[in-house]
Amino acid sequence: MVNIVIVSHSQRLAEGVAELAAQMTQGRVKMAIAAGIDDPDNDNGKDIGTDAVAVMSAIEQVYCADGVLVLVDMGSAILSADMALELLGSEQAKAVYVCAAPLVEGSIAASIAAAAGMTIEQVIHEAHGALAAKYQQLNQTMPLPPEISSVASPAAAPLSSASISTDSRKAVIPQPAEQLQFSWQIQNPHGIHLRSAAAIVTAVSPFDADVWLSKGDQQINAKSINKIALLGLKHHDTVICITRGKEAVQALNAFRALAQRHFGEDFSGEGFHREDMAQ
Repeated sequence: MVNIVIVSHSQRLAEGVAELAAQMTQGRVKMAIAAGIDDPDNDNGKDIGTDAVAVMSAIEQVYCADGVLVLVDMGSAILSADMALELLGSEQAKAVYVCAAPLVEGSIAASIAAAAGMTIEQVIHEAHGALAAKYQQLNQTMPLPPEISSVASPAAAPLSSASISTDSRKAVIPQPAEQLQFSWQIQNPHGIHLRSAAAIVTAVSPFDADVWLSKGDQQINAKSINKIALLGLKHHDTVICITRGKEAVQALNAFRALAQRHFGEDFSGEGFHREDMAQ
């Protein structure tokens, strides 16, 4: 599994980002931070700054042959990360990647992708896509650079009515290569937000199948936290899960089971509580 290192000038910022990312993944991804610089004259903790040796130590703490993704804030954090790679040595450095994604959104997207078992290349793609997803959600008018905006363009998948199931109680047993569909009306009062979207990615990613979510004329890759965010699923929206591939049945049934549990949320009675999303 890919692990994460967060490098920031501010220790508090790095700790907050790591805490938020850990909540989205239920601690399934190893994460380390390298933030601030030690100052014996500072009674309030670390000063603002970065330290290459601390970055190297953080990488070593979570090192994995599957890959380590280093997310940085700006300026000297980038320089410290580059120097840390030199200090590591060539063999270990081959599995370490410094990512240009925005620190907060990129760390969360990368952590969710890593928890879902994605490759280092896929994790990097998700981290970079976080900026484009936020840009589209805010309806920004100034164009993004092409290399960034292209990440936000979901690959369309053809819809088919060959096999449709709207009965949440029954599993579907298709013929090989058949495309399956399952329809569900969102009952969550706040719709599908970050935590419930993360639960979807976690549920469907392990299966050898293409999985899409469709709302109206929009259709997105259900294994991408960024694409789910762009779909904007709200209370009472109808979403269609579409699967195709070797494990299409398992993927569809995993989504169905999660939907029946309201994507990991319990809003019965007066309270609104989060369930444990661990699979």
